[in-house]
Amino acid sequence: MKKLITSLCIMLVLSGCSASNGKSKFTAGEYEATSKGFGGDVTVKLTVGDTEIKNVEITADDETPEVGGKAIETLKENILKANGDEIDGVSGATFTSDAVKNAYNEAIASAKGSSNEETAQVKDGKYTTKAMGHEDWVYVTTQFKDGAIVSCSTTSHEETMGIGNYAAARIPARILENQSLEVDSVSGATVTSNAVKKAVKDAIEQAGGSVSAFSKPVEKQVVKSSEDVSYDVVVVGAGNAGLITATRLAEKGYNVGVFEKNEIPGGSMPTTYSGIMNSYSETVANFALGDEKNNPSWNMDLLLPVFKNLINPEYDRFNGEQPYQKVMLENAGKVVDWFKDIGVGFASMGNYEGGLSYGLTPYLAPGCYQGGAGYAAMLLAQRMEKLGADVHYSTPVTSISTNKDGAVTGVVAEGEDGTTYNVTAKAVVLATGGFGANQEMFDEYYPQYAGMSVNCVPGSTGDGIKMAQEIGADIECMGRFLGMFMSEYGTNYELAFMHTSTPGIMVNASGDEFGNITASNHTVLSKAMMDEANGGEFYYIYDDEAAQKTRDFDAYGFSYQSIFEREATQHYDSVEDAAKALGLDNLKDAIEANNKYAMAGEPNEFGRKICPYIETRDGIWVTRVVPTLYLTTGGLVTDTDTHVMNKDGNAIKGLYAAGDVAGSIEEKDGKTYGNGFDQALGYGYHAAEIVAEEIH
Repeated sequence: MKKLITSLCIMLVLSGCSASNGKSKFTAGEYEATSKGFGGDVTVKLTVGDTEIKNVEITADDETPEVGGKAIETLKENILKANGDEIDGVSGATFTSDAVKNAYNEAIASAKGSSNEETAQVKDGKYTTKAMGHEDWVYVTTQFKDGAIVSCSTTSHEETMGIGNYAAARIPARILENQSLEVDSVSGATVTSNAVKKAVKDAIEQAGGSVSAFSKPVEKQVVKSSEDVSYDVVVVGAGNAGLITATRLAEKGYNVGVFEKNEIPGGSMPTTYSGIMNSYSETVANFALGDEKNNPSWNMDLLLPVFKNLINPEYDRFNGEQPYQKVMLENAGKVVDWFKDIGVGFASMGNYEGGLSYGLTPYLAPGCYQGGAGYAAMLLAQRMEKLGADVHYSTPVTSISTNKDGAVTGVVAEGEDGTTYNVTAKAVVLATGGFGANQEMFDEYYPQYAGMSVNCVPGSTGDGIKMAQEIGADIECMGRFLGMFMSEYGTNYELAFMHTSTPGIMVNASGDEFGNITASNHTVLSKAMMDEANGGEFYYIYDDEAAQKTRDFDAYGFSYQSIFEREATQHYDSVEDAAKALGLDNLKDAIEANNKYAMAGEPNEFGRKICPYIETRDGIWVTRVVPTLYLTTGGLVTDTDTHVMNKDGNAIKGLYAAGDVAGSIEEKDGKTYGNGFDQALGYGYHAAEIVAEEIH
């Protein structure tokens, strides 16, 4: 696979033809505007003459290279062809297209001299508009009176709880207060923030107003100051592990300071599927009434031998003993019982006829991929503050402080408001996550995937790893194999369970099925993406029955309903129509081969034991998908008690780490990643116990 270019800043120089009437169309000069894309700012810079756009420069460094990056070239061509008129977007790259179009419209309005002349006042009235968010449509109601916005609120949404809900609540209030669309997005919830802004923009246009009149820059007050503070323990990062550690320490009565660089808590926690390993938990035992003893979900002695068979001998440092996974499992069950005690809810366990089938796995309520982990994150964030933890949001830690002996004595943090915090502490716990969102760092440590974007939360930029390295910490498990899950092409909307909810087959750019995506799904998808023979394009093929299951997956209780509202999913009247439209020459043969195995009840050539029959009589559904990386598994060297180790193999006194900042604990045992949520919860819980014992 060719290395994808991550910087999408391209200058295009073309000479256009003069307008036939010779009259000036623009005021010659350079015009620049910026809008929010999928990953960050998208800037369009135009150089225009009297009658033509001469140069176009689009800077979109944070857009996904595989999708947004490929759209940039087409969008530039569209701008030059339009020469001041409306431009078309690019199918499959909605967020990038919208950002480029918005920035172009603003820049060309200035070139036409209309940005200051468009003084049309919005009409009085109430307008309910919508824009596609990360999960589904976000509906916003905006009311105007006497040329101003007098109320603005999100009417309804299905965004991720613990992430998108913050933006859905905060962005309308910011727009109302500042009478501007140019308010800051909620850090960590960019996609939802942009959806709200787009919906309000549509309301302004429907009301006959000028968008530029509501696009004034918003000035922020920054006052430089310095503050010295002291805590028993500093927790850096308020994600999965950080929330657990901080809350547990606050419960024990310690003076805890929490520093989170985003303005919201949660980290990756709200994005998880929300099921928890539960070794020896009383909660599960009370439900199972003895059955748990024969189930590896509860009985660690049954599960560890299974894990042992998955260890790669090349990476096995402990002769199959799995010390890191043992600590994870021992503590994950404790977390389940603790959650229940403090008010975190669980969906009903068990397998029910025609209903949910969660078995003995506790899923955070309301259920799998239904926002339970986000609700739990918000509960923990509130609980740690109620217990007295001092929490600083929008305040990244910039360095770790040490004494002359190399022991950690605190941190330095810089608030968005200009305050520098000089912090002293008996212990520092790093819970800053991985580094999937740091392209440069990712390319360095995973060169085999260089240039590929990681479908992770934007806060995963490796800050904790880099700061720990600066004081001598060692790293491990870098550069190993990374799994991928299925995402919607163009938006990276996660479809990680689609192979379970939607009976179908996945084909490549030629229309060929290529592997058994129902077994070792993440491994198969990763290898398929890296195999040039597949052409870098993938399509999920299914029938009407499967489409209905996609909308309402009873066995787990979640829905992918919104894919039917997006460009990546289309219905075709026949297999031939789909093959022709998408260039899938071998699609008919692939479906017929699959159906042959389905009818025979035999495993197919890829080892798929049960092949789904795809009924083509009424046509087929096709969702264009892309296998995406979703986390990094390398990280800081830690022992099983969360101490961060230096390059000499000694613990750095006063420094601890839990969660993805320490990499995958399965990798430390020699097994491929598999249980990141349980790892963060279990080791966050364990870190609190160890820190409390050692600073007492």
